[in-house]
Amino acid sequence: MTDPNVELLKPVYEQWGRGEWSRPFDFLAPDYEWGWSEEAPGGELPRPSPDPDLLAGRASERLRAWLRAWEKWHCEAEEYLVNADDVVVLCRYHGRAKVSGVPVDVLGAHFWTFRDGQAVRMEIFSSRERALAAAGI
Repeated sequence: MTDPNVELLKPVYEQWGRGEWSRPFDFLAPDYEWGWSEEAPGGELPRPSPDPDLLAGRASERLRAWLRAWEKWHCEAEEYLVNADDVVVLCRYHGRAKVSGVPVDVLGAHFWTFRDGQAVRMEIFSSRERALAAAGI
């Protein structure tokens, strides 16, 4: 049996895997928040909080600001792990820095929390183990 929250997420990661970042998704709750976890590299990255652009159905300026450092950036889902209304997506990032030209190929994870078929939170982790621990998996 397929998890309904995973089915909502699959098109997201299909787009992100192609490096398409501008389209908001219609399953975000009115109180949806997202951001980077405390352990994510670059201490200045925004922690999970509401994103007024996404909540208004627009592309996220917060995300666009982060993407400006990259020539290209892709996020591919490798595995979806479910614990009740939580989904941890184990992912791989590929990109190339604009200034240095250095290629990046790293592992990470996104921890999604759903309520009644809507995403209420997404937290980005560079450590898969910490994302799994946060979700109780």
